[in-house]
Amino acid sequence: MAFDLRVEYLREEHIDSYVALSRAEYGEHAAVSQPDHLRWKFLQNPQGRTMGVHLYRDSELVGRMVALARKFVYRGQVYTAAHIVDFLVHPSARGMPALMQLVIGLKQLSGFDLLLIMAPNPAGAAVWEKFVKMPGYFDLDTAVVPLQPAAVLQATGKLRTGAFGKLLDFPARFLAGGGAWLGAAMSCARVETEWPSANELDQLVSRDWGDRVVGYRSAEFLRWRYSYGPIFRYHVLFLREGGELKGYLVTRRTVHDGLDCLFLVDAFGVPELASGSWRGATMRELARASFGGAELVMLLGNTSWGPLSEVGAFPFVRVPPRLLPRKTTVYAQWVTKPGFEISRDNFYCALGDSDVI
Repeated sequence: MAFDLRVEYLREEHIDSYVALSRAEYGEHAAVSQPDHLRWKFLQNPQGRTMGVHLYRDSELVGRMVALARKFVYRGQVYTAAHIVDFLVHPSARGMPALMQLVIGLKQLSGFDLLLIMAPNPAGAAVWEKFVKMPGYFDLDTAVVPLQPAAVLQATGKLRTGAFGKLLDFPARFLAGGGAWLGAAMSCARVETEWPSANELDQLVSRDWGDRVVGYRSAEFLRWRYSYGPIFRYHVLFLREGGELKGYLVTRRTVHDGLDCLFLVDAFGVPELASGSWRGATMRELARASFGGAELVMLLGNTSWGPLSEVGAFPFVRVPPRLLPRKTTVYAQWVTKPGFEISRDNFYCALGDSDVI
């Protein structure tokens, strides 16, 4: 089987081919099968142009790896990563020849400081480890709050309660919601949902994090990431102390593995923001999710330091790696001379820094 490998900037002319390839695997209703979603994700990213590692059979796109530009800041220096997402090969073309061609194309990417993969699917993880030989630096943490424990246990096959489970979960849900509401009421920060001005947001995200590596968040990027998407809907809270914007918290409600789930997608702010302010905003979202009927709240990211260490504290429970269906490893490889160390101790990573979800 002969393939034509092309490493090229993604343009409008590629969208129809992307839609066709996605629908062959995921069906026509998946987000990644929608033209407007693909345009937003790949053609409107304010952090740089998107490059595609494309595999063609005759004139048909049958394989892709996509390098989404993602900027990171360390000691005031900005580095551009090729965040590899949307790895997919058409069912009729799968096999070692297609895989090896895509790996060759991956090594031909240019214009980036490093290659970065965060929380890939199981098939992708095997590729990075066995074929690309890309180092895995650390695993992201998974922490959860089961708002409806019986529903969660039933969905995971640990308990069979049928309709009786809703009766068991009713007091648990309102107990969790009431406790979270009380916790939110004790916060010293004022919480708003109206977007601040671009200037105020840029001042917030430009604060110095010293020796920590953080994803570059500008007002333009945040608007694109959490407000302009045609399909995914995010709820953004802005935290103020003394009238000054000090941080933000992002959540998204969706169905995940059959569960009505609230994801804590992103948290970012000034380093000196009080822990009670982070906790209050988090409790507000837990209360809203519980009273709204959500079954589970989930956080995925590096909780060893920074805002996620505050957001992911009690009542969140860290899920042991042995109980997770798969690892969520951060893989990276420098293309240029290494600019910073990559480790749990210095690399801030929330779900919002990973693929668009």
